[in-house]
Parts: sequence; C-alpha cells; structure tokens
Amino acid sequence: MSVILGLATMSNSAAALFKDGKLVAAIEEERLTRVKNDGAFPHQAIAEVLRIAGLKFSDIDEVAVYWQPWRMVGRGMGTMRKILQRPSAAKSVTARIGALFVSDASSDESQDSGWMDLFRIRKILTAEHGPADFKLHYINHHLTHQLYAEAMRDWDSFVSLSYDGGGEESSTIVSVVRNGKREGLADHRWPNSLGHFYSTFTGFLGFKMLEGEYKMMGLAPYGKPIYRDAILREILILDDDGGYRVNTALCDYHSALRGEFHPRMEELFGTRREPGTAPNERHVDLAASVQAAFEAALHHILEPVRKANPDLRKLVISGGCALNVTANGTLIADGTFDEVIIPPAPHDAGCAVGAALACIPSEQVNLPSVRSPYQGADWADADITAALDQFCAEPQQALPVDQFLDRVSDLLAEGKIIAWFQGRAEFGPRALGARSFLADPRKDSIRDDLNVKIKKREHFRPFAPSVAEEAASTFFEIDQTSPYMNIVARVRDDRAADIPAITHTDQTARVHTVSQSANPLYHALLTRFGEKTGVPVLLNTSFNIQEPIVYSPLDACATFAASGVDALVIGDYVVLREALKDDSARAQAVA
Repeated sequence: MSVILGLATMSNSAAALFKDGKLVAAIEEERLTRVKNDGAFPHQAIAEVLRIAGLKFSDIDEVAVYWQPWRMVGRGMGTMRKILQRPSAAKSVTARIGALFVSDASSDESQDSGWMDLFRIRKILTAEHGPADFKLHYINHHLTHQLYAEAMRDWDSFVSLSYDGGGEESSTIVSVVRNGKREGLADHRWPNSLGHFYSTFTGFLGFKMLEGEYKMMGLAPYGKPIYRDAILREILILDDDGGYRVNTALCDYHSALRGEFHPRMEELFGTRREPGTAPNERHVDLAASVQAAFEAALHHILEPVRKANPDLRKLVISGGCALNVTANGTLIADGTFDEVIIPPAPHDAGCAVGAALACIPSEQVNLPSVRSPYQGADWADADITAALDQFCAEPQQALPVDQFLDRVSDLLAEGKIIAWFQGRAEFGPRALGARSFLADPRKDSIRDDLNVKIKKREHFRPFAPSVAEEAASTFFEIDQTSPYMNIVARVRDDRAADIPAITHTDQTARVHTVSQSANPLYHALLTRFGEKTGVPVLLNTSFNIQEPIVYSPLDACATFAASGVDALVIGDYVVLREALKDDSARAQAVA
C-alpha cells in the first residue's frame, strides 16, 4: 500500500490523500474551521482526509508540499527593486514579508501559516499528528497547479497556463505538453503578476483583497472600459513576444493590502471607493476597464504560443487567476482555443492534489478519482438524522427516490428556494450540486429574494446556472462541457427570457454542465425539473451565508435555520421551514 499526503499550507490551506494512486479525499481547511480562506496549517484537513480513508498518520509513506521555499532569490530581488522604485513602500513590503515568515501560534484566531513553516514541515506534522516515517518532497508551486489541472482531460498534446499572485520566483508559466513531454515556453517573473494587478484594483475599488476579486468581476459588465488604455499605458504594460510588466511603483500590491495607494492612481482613476459605500459610475467603469485590461494581457501572453504551435487547440488553465471565469470564456468565444479546461480547485488549495500527483508515476494515477470534485466526507443517514433531531420538532420521514425527486422539483417549480445537501462535499470554491442553494431560474425576482433574504450580498453579483449536460448548448453558446463552473458563456438570444434569474446584465452566465455519470442525483433533479417546466436548468449558488460552504449535516441545519430558505433537502429528507424547532427549543436541545 502506498499512501501520499499532499499539502497546501498557507493561503487556502488544504490536504489531499492518495492511496495506491487513487485520490481518496481532499479538503480545504476552511470547511472545517469555518474561517473563510483559512491559511492556517491544515491540521484539521489532514485529520479529516485520514478519517475518510480509514488510515492513521503513521500509515503515510510520502508527504508532498506545494512550494520549494529555498527558491526565493527571484522574490528577494523583486522586493528590493520595489523598495528602490518607491522607498515609501518599504514599510508595507517588510510588513507583508514578516507576516509570511512568522505565524502567530499563540493567537486564538486562525492565522496564515508562516513561510518558515515550510522548512519545519516534518516537525510540525509529527508534533500534531504523531510519529511517522515518511519521505518529504517539495514541489515547484506552478507545477503543482499544472499537474492537477492537466489531469482533468485525456489530452496527449495541449498548452498549459498557470498564473496567480506568484510562485517561488514566477507569477505566470506557459508550457506546451506534447505526447506527455513538457516544454516551458514562457516564464514571467514576480513582481510582474496579473494576480497582484487584479487584487490591487480590487482593494482600490473598496473590496477585500484576496476575497473580493469575484465581486469586481461581477461589477465589470455594468460599466464601460473607458480606462483600459490608461491602464495598459501606465500600469500593465504589454511587451513584445507575449511579455508583460506591472508598474509596481503605482500598482503596489503590498501597500494596497494596508489600504495605501499611490496618488497617481487617483489622478488617473479618481477617488477610490470606500468599503461599504455604493459604487458610482466611475467605479463601475474602472471595474470594466480592469477586467478588459486583464483579458488583453491574457490573450497577449497566449498569442505567441498559438502562433508557434498552430496545431495545439486545447488549453489547460490553473492558478488563482483561473477563477476569472469571464476571461476564460473569451478564449473559447473568440476561437483562440477549441476547448479549455480548468479544475474544480484551480487556486492554491488544488496544489495539495498537484503536489501529491508529482510523486506518483502518471500511469499509476487513478484519473477518475482526481477528476471528481466531490472529495469530502459522505455522511451516513445516522449523522443526518442526528442533526435533524437537534433542529426539528418531529422526526422526519425519508422519501423513496422517485417521490423525493417529484417533491423537490415541485417545490422549485412553485418558486421555493431550497438548500441542497447531498453526497460528498465539493473540493474548491464552487458549489457543484452537493452543497447548494437552488431556485427556479425562470423567475427574475428570485435573485432579489436570494440576495436580500439569504445570501446578503451585492445586487450586481450574478447567480450561476446548473444545466443538464445534454441541454447545455440549447441554452448557452458553448460547445464543450463546463463541469466545474469555471467558464462564462453567452445565453442564447432565444432562451434568455426563459432563464432571467441566471442571465447577467451582459447576457452571459457562469455555466455548470451536469452529467449523469458525474452526479446522478443532481442530474436526475435537473431532468425532472425540465420535464415539468421545459427548462432543465436551476439557479445554483453556494450553500453558505457569509461563511465557508457548509460541510457537515450540522453545518447544513444551522445555516438553513439561520436563513430564509423554504426547505432543506438533505439525504433522503425534505424538511420544510415549519418543521424546525423555535430558537429556544433548539438551544435547549443543543445544551
């Protein structure tokens, strides 16, 4: 038996466990600690993947980590250049470096794991989980991104792009894989980082950096990209042959983390938005301009690769920037590539899987297990009924599957919003039909109901559709599958009026195609809803309220009780809101 543990130990901490080449479980730390984007050392995730596998820590043969921390010369040189360019940035840069190198283990709140923890992996693991005799591997950061993403498809030859805030020395890597042989074509060095560029403007527009980037992306379609040329002239400069440079003297990521911005930013784009205030027209136009500049840079990076390799029509994208689903969609819409794939967890959490894959011979990897997004615990009926007993006034009745599907599809067709908790939890930031709020996409007003009563989020953020895979091209201008909800596609002109609740202001949607093989129960629900309404599409948003996506039955019941959702569908049970105990009765039951 061969057991390999993969770790992502700082931002979006996670653990993944392989047994004899099969991915048994992968968990983000935030799902267990309930701290959003938890960057603490993933001790709880490690314990959980071992529990799911039925193994002990001493059973682990190899541990693979998603960084090579000694390869920091490029980062150090880039840091010095930033300080020399703008001495006033020295305080922000050194403060950020200090935060990376030192973790505060004495704090009661979860903290990002320190950079120096990467040099103490063995000691940290054995102190927490007990002795174990394992080999320790440190894997190149961008390679871990790429290996995980590339496992999503059986392609012999393709282009592979990994881009994020930054790896050891690089922020963007472009490779070509031909018949299994990898060739690096472009290496864009930090601090020239599209991830940091995008995050800096996220902060300038009043959103929380490293969390609110998707909010700026959702705001962008409402505006006009009037600042695009100014950005490409002074901030994000596109060089010849696919290169790019970020003017870090103006676009200073580390200062932005402290809420400090160069005066030239406001000269170019006006006063920055204060957090919590409504965005004005200029803010909306700036969001559109940043998105347009980001997309221009993405196409610029890939253009020479396409010209040099005209036969390669398939693209793999990984890294945190791969979560820019709008940019992903443009690569298909304009014919740059015939097919694009992005994994369910393209951000740093997915590196836990990629690091482990680097230690397994490719012919020994069980690919179906890696491609499934459902990597969390699959809770037993006893766990579900125990949670329901705490929250419900009376025991709930399990339903046979046909009656179950009829009941749930009827509720949805009646305009009810349901909380859907089924099977193993998803790995990654997308709700893919295991931990979701679901609603009828035919009713435009349902968006306001979800935003005001449940999700408590900005009105400009769109909701995504899940669609039965065989019907996807009928409703959306997309000729490929999108199983991980990472591609934006245009809603067809003749179907936009049928699904207004998931159609964004620019007539696009972040499409999630659902196959019968990937998720039989969710596909059956979409099919049954389609039989009744003519629309095999559901509005699908993550099952959470200002918190990480729910993980356990208790999480699900607690979030359902705190929400305005009409019903909780968990396991074989359909629980209506009126079945809940009142607050005092629940408190007494828990006590």
